[in-house]
Amino acid sequence: MLRVSELSLVSVSCVFIFSVICQLPCGAWSCAPADRTALSSFSNNLGTAIDGWPGAENSSGDCCRWLGVHCRRFEAEDELRVVTLDLAVRGLTGALPSTLAHLDRLRVLNLSGNSLHGDLPPALLHMPRLQVLDLSHNNLTGELGLGEPAAPPGAASSLAHLDVSFNSLSRIRSGVFLGLPRLRSFSADSNLLAGAVPGSLSSCSELEYLNMANNSLHGTLAGLNFSRLTRLRALHLYWNRLSGRLPASLSDCRELRVLNLRRNNLSGQVPAAFRRLQALTFFDIGNNSVTGIAAALRALQDCRALAVLILTTNFHGEEMPGGTAAGIRGFRSLRLLGIANCALRGGMPAWLRASARLGVLDLSWNQLVGEIPSWLGGFGSLYRIDLSNNELAGQISVSLARLRSLDGHVPCEQVSMSQYGVRLYNWHVERGQLWYDHYIPPSLDLSGNDLAGAIPPVLGGLRALNILNLSWNALSGPIPAALVGLNALQTLDLSNNGLAGEIPAALEGLTFMSSFDVSHNRLSGRIPAAGQFSTFPCSSFAGNPGLGGKYCDGDGGVVGEPEPDGTLLAGGSEMFGLPLWIGVIFGLSATSLFMWLG
Repeated sequence: MLRVSELSLVSVSCVFIFSVICQLPCGAWSCAPADRTALSSFSNNLGTAIDGWPGAENSSGDCCRWLGVHCRRFEAEDELRVVTLDLAVRGLTGALPSTLAHLDRLRVLNLSGNSLHGDLPPALLHMPRLQVLDLSHNNLTGELGLGEPAAPPGAASSLAHLDVSFNSLSRIRSGVFLGLPRLRSFSADSNLLAGAVPGSLSSCSELEYLNMANNSLHGTLAGLNFSRLTRLRALHLYWNRLSGRLPASLSDCRELRVLNLRRNNLSGQVPAAFRRLQALTFFDIGNNSVTGIAAALRALQDCRALAVLILTTNFHGEEMPGGTAAGIRGFRSLRLLGIANCALRGGMPAWLRASARLGVLDLSWNQLVGEIPSWLGGFGSLYRIDLSNNELAGQISVSLARLRSLDGHVPCEQVSMSQYGVRLYNWHVERGQLWYDHYIPPSLDLSGNDLAGAIPPVLGGLRALNILNLSWNALSGPIPAALVGLNALQTLDLSNNGLAGEIPAALEGLTFMSSFDVSHNRLSGRIPAAGQFSTFPCSSFAGNPGLGGKYCDGDGGVVGEPEPDGTLLAGGSEMFGLPLWIGVIFGLSATSLFMWLG
């Protein structure tokens, strides 16, 4: 005889099995005729057949068995109802019919990654139970919200996630968000949107994520009341044409973590109230016309979680604040700092010393003077330094050899940009651009300054370094053979200096090097021919009349052809699983990290 505990277990098991059976898309129940009609209408509008759907082989009369359709049975109903339609990346073509709105139990509609075209029916935004609508990566055109109002009187939309990014939508109707009170995530980036940012977004009090980047939006942000968007966590409005001042009401978004307004026409100062953004980790206003760098730093240094700060191409011609006299203490949590292309005057800011966690530093394309401070080598996490195109003088500080993230003794903790939903790239006015989707390579760029003296041989101890650029300075003396210790090096640029002596044959051991340039120096002797040296163009050695080699002369001329070497080609044609030409582009593009292409 079963004990009481065993009877209870049997009872629970029966209830569980019965509940599962009640949701099976087959057996005693089949899909509701109204749902089948709505799906058939959708299918009839498509230019391609869907496997298992009407018109295709092995089609079923039960729409709950169709590809991408999921059903469940609700209490007091004798038929299965469609709750999910997921046909992402199925090669679908055609237009979206409004009859899909007849699926009144639908909760998830995902048609992303197809080639659907035409307008977005406004009825889809007001389906009573729809929570997720993903139409991203299609060819939709027209206006979002065309034909409003579309919701029946008194109806409340349940839509929480709306993604129409990577389409060709041209406009958003001003009142479209008034009927979406539960919206938590809205993405419309990479469309053709013009006009102002809709003020009706202020009515979406549950909004957490807003992305309208890479469009042609213009006007100011004054019409958007951020004080009503207190749950906002990420705001992406970069690559638009927005103007006016940064709205102080953004400081009411206390949960804001990512604020990306890069490449607009914003002006004025960073509001002092931004110091209240204690959750802020990523702040980018690069490529605007913001003024008052001292005021900006004073406000943002109080954002205790701030890890990425990009102020590039602002504050033109201002003075770089020096430190405590300007009221700047520094940034305790900062991992990445970009203040490039601002024509800032002054010296290296002493307040940087407080940023003990700093990993990436870009102060390129300014007018900074003085010497490279010795304290720069005391950082434990710094692995990317770009001080190029300034007016720094003196010798290269040997303290740089103490950078622990580059000496190979500890793993290099790289800054990942993907966690913030953004991409950065190296930029060069003549050589184009290269995107960094995830990590920024370890590098030291001191090019375009007035540095003199010899290259410190101790730099050869930076074994994790990928890029070393010392070009366009006044360096003299020999090329240190100790640079062979840079066994992870991919780019070495020593061009346009006053270096003398021979190219060390030991550098043939740098097997990962895909870009090498010693042109326009005073070098002499033989050009190495082994290893990667047989792959470098003769222009890499031009401007050195005393140089000569098997394939190149010192004027950049070709004197012979490399002999085929299967081993060399096998090793040189691929690097880290990538073709060699990618490595070449990678090396040639490493000049300025945060100067965004205009």
